[in-house]
Amino acid sequence: MRHVATMLAASVAASVLSLAAPAQAAPSTVTTGVATTSVATTNAAPTAAQLRKQRIIKKKAAIKKKRAIVAKKKAIKKKRAIKRGKKIMRVASKYRGTPYRWGGTSPSGFDCSGYVKYVAKKSVKKNMPRIAGAQMSKGKKIAKSKKRKGDLIGFYNGSGVYHIGIYAGGGKIWHSPRPGKSVEKVKIWTSGYKVRRI
Repeated sequence: MRHVATMLAASVAASVLSLAAPAQAAPSTVTTGVATTSVATTNAAPTAAQLRKQRIIKKKAAIKKKRAIVAKKKAIKKKRAIKRGKKIMRVASKYRGTPYRWGGTSPSGFDCSGYVKYVAKKSVKKNMPRIAGAQMSKGKKIAKSKKRKGDLIGFYNGSGVYHIGIYAGGGKIWHSPRPGKSVEKVKIWTSGYKVRRI
């Protein structure tokens, strides 16, 4: 009897301890049709190297976008300059053969700057000064290698601009040369010139 009582007391004590012990949390599981798998979720912050790489990618994208915008603007400017040059050429060639006249500013007779002034006004509605030197101060300075049809070509000596014409392409200009001559297209005869774009 004593042996049975001892066993019964031990069994009751074990039951009480199991009820008092806190339950341990079971790991989160995902049940699939094939197997039961434990899932661990993490929200790790990006490393310094990853952040640096992201900054480099963003910077490259910004540079690429900026270059595309600049290229587009240049293309638009070039297109406008070409179109403007064609307009100037149409008017400049129209007065081929017009006689040179000192101080002339009309189709009855032109001097060099009078011819440039008239063509600029008729072709692109540009009001130019009367004198060649003043005309070469207008518009934008252009490198010789970048000149296009319709650009002004001013010829210089020690005292300033002595003659002016309109670039016709192919190393030639339209101009009204001197008394006894008429408006014509001729090859540029010297390197002593500058270019302006109106």
